[in-house]
Amino acid sequence: MAQSDQTIQNATFPNVRADINDNLEALFTQSSGASEPTTKVAFQPWVDTSTSPPTWKIRNAANSAWITVGVLDPAGFEVGGVTPIANGGTGQTTVADAIAALLPSQTGNADKALLTNGTSLLWGAITSSSFTKYTFAAGTGTGSTRTHTWTKPSSGSTAIVLIWGGGGAGGADNSLGGGGGAGSNCGFGLFPLSELDATETITIGQGGQGTSTDGDGKDGANSTFGSLVTSHGGKGGDDDDGLTAIGSTPFDTGILGASVTPSFDLFSGGNGGTQSTSDTVGSNAVFGGAGGGGIGDGGSTGGVGGTSIVAGDGGQAFNSTNADANGSIPGGGGGGARNGSAGSGGDGECWVLIF
Repeated sequence: MAQSDQTIQNATFPNVRADINDNLEALFTQSSGASEPTTKVAFQPWVDTSTSPPTWKIRNAANSAWITVGVLDPAGFEVGGVTPIANGGTGQTTVADAIAALLPSQTGNADKALLTNGTSLLWGAITSSSFTKYTFAAGTGTGSTRTHTWTKPSSGSTAIVLIWGGGGAGGADNSLGGGGGAGSNCGFGLFPLSELDATETITIGQGGQGTSTDGDGKDGANSTFGSLVTSHGGKGGDDDDGLTAIGSTPFDTGILGASVTPSFDLFSGGNGGTQSTSDTVGSNAVFGGAGGGGIGDGGSTGGVGGTSIVAGDGGQAFNSTNADANGSIPGGGGGGARNGSAGSGGDGECWVLIF
């Protein structure tokens, strides 16, 4: 490290040689030192050793100040000053300002995300996770179905339709008991909003109506979303034959049979509890309505209804009177009965979710 006055003095040979060596050393070490050189000229380099690591500087063209080129860090050279974007820099001195300088203007683009069109970056609207829900219930009126008209909204891109038919009523026998009604399946549809008509007719099925008359329970009525989605009503419960009301599936109403496994577990209705010598519980469901409980000639309080994660729960079977016998809306199966009225199935319902 050395600095010099940049002049070779007129002196004896040994002194001249020493003066030359001092100037060469200053050149080789770039006038390094803890303080700036006394003699300064335009574009003169200087390694400032007062910092750690040292800082590399160069004199400006006017010979009036030093320009910091960078920090001579052995672990990695650090550029000093500000480099324009056109020269490979950001033109800024902080991380936040540097990022902002490189991105498209943020003014007027609050709550937008950075996108690319394949050529350049731009701000685009973030797709909202919110949705609008339209609910259509059975309501009042006569007959086994209720009709509604859904009008397509002006905004949104996707429609999800969830629809349930009516749940099956429980079976009844004044001596031997009755099986629970099966739950309705959940009809499911996913549509681009642009492909739906301006209006769609929705029919909502009523649940099978419970009765004290000996016999199988009444089936629930189907529900439809136009011609696009159908949900089949739940099968009514068996009276005294030991059969199981199988939950409806996306393809058909269930049956009274010996099998107790629905064809489709996710969207199918739950099975009703079987009439037997003891209380039997209704089957659970995920999107479909759950099955109602069953009671036999040896039953006491009656089997409880199943539980649905999304739709209606099944009603409880009972001996004589039980306020929890009816299936829940939408699509839950009614509980079976001995010495009383069986539970009715829960009415259907339709949800239209617009995203």
